[in-house]
Amino acid sequence: MTTHDVQALVARWRALPENEKVYRRRAAMVDHVIHSMAMEGEPVSDRWIEQARQRQRAALGSH
Repeated sequence: MTTHDVQALVARWRALPENEKVYRRRAAMVDHVIHSMAMEGEPVSDRWIEQARQRQRAALGSH
């Protein structure tokens, strides 16, 4: 990825409305937790992941 590509991504992010930024951050939260736990060597069961995703979908509602 070039510097120009990164600058374009940052510009697009900054142009988003605040509510869209919040939605995207919250939508990515479960994935962040899963990856963090995996990096720490903590077990993450498929059942836990599915339950977390279900709670996430319920909390986010329709977008």
